[in-house]
Amino acid sequence: MGLENFIKKISARLDVIERLNIKKNKMSITEKKKQEAEAELKEWLQKPDREQEDYYRNIKKIEEELTLEKIRKSIRLPFKYLDNWYSNNFVYELLTNDSTDYKTLAVANEYYNIIIADKLADQYMNQNPPSLAFDKFGYWLANCLSQKRYTESETLLKIINKGLNTNFINGGVNFKPATWFIIEIANKGYNNTIDYSQYNYPENMGVYQEALKNWNTNDLNLLDNIVSKLCDYHLSQASYGDDENSIEIQFGQDNWFVYAFEILTWLSIREMVGLQNPEKFSHPLMDLELNKLTNESDSFPKNELSELFEKVMVRLDS
Repeated sequence: MGLENFIKKISARLDVIERLNIKKNKMSITEKKKQEAEAELKEWLQKPDREQEDYYRNIKKIEEELTLEKIRKSIRLPFKYLDNWYSNNFVYELLTNDSTDYKTLAVANEYYNIIIADKLADQYMNQNPPSLAFDKFGYWLANCLSQKRYTESETLLKIINKGLNTNFINGGVNFKPATWFIIEIANKGYNNTIDYSQYNYPENMGVYQEALKNWNTNDLNLLDNIVSKLCDYHLSQASYGDDENSIEIQFGQDNWFVYAFEILTWLSIREMVGLQNPEKFSHPLMDLELNKLTNESDSFPKNELSELFEKVMVRLDS
């Protein structure tokens, strides 16, 4: 009996050591990928004239387009290009300073971009309508949901669902499981029933399948376990890839490397429908300030960009 108890104690101690080693390894992988993202973004942001090229030049392009007698489809492109400026800034600041004003600006710009693109798609339905990259669209929806902007998110989701049958979101890679996960989780939260079989929906959703099956679970231990698996998968897919597999990489941009926006989508949808989430997750990726939900349900800020958006919409409606 004494030997049996001794073996049990040794086994329990080994289990603890194994769990600690696993956690230490996860922390190491997370920190390494975080440092990689920081270095890449810092290099991008410190390029001479970066703000002039990526912010002011695009603002000027919108202003120039508004002076033309007829609004062109290209009016949307500066809004699209501004996303790099806002997204890179907010991710870098949250990784290095734990606070930023750029994320709200990013979400506002992404919302404007989609609304304008949708308007143009209706107007040019039979004349080569604009198209949005599928994975980018999912990212923009996730950003909006991560700030708990549920009204605006529902508007974006309706545009996505409407565009699934058209060329509107045929741009980019439309078979990525991470993007389909974002769309499907959002539709579950908004009680939308969509038949995905007619689209390029992945035959195998991999780690996301368990999350979809248990999206509204009340078992917080199960939720934490699934989130940990999703975090591991996210980090494994945080890479530029190579010539052979880059198209299949889920998070192949440096501002996506440690930004778990697909997981935040799930957690936000759960909160929206009144479900509880753990106060703290076991995976170190979720400890990053970047991967915290924020409550930004107020209207988008009034600024230079919002004024330009309103002017564009007035012209498109005239």
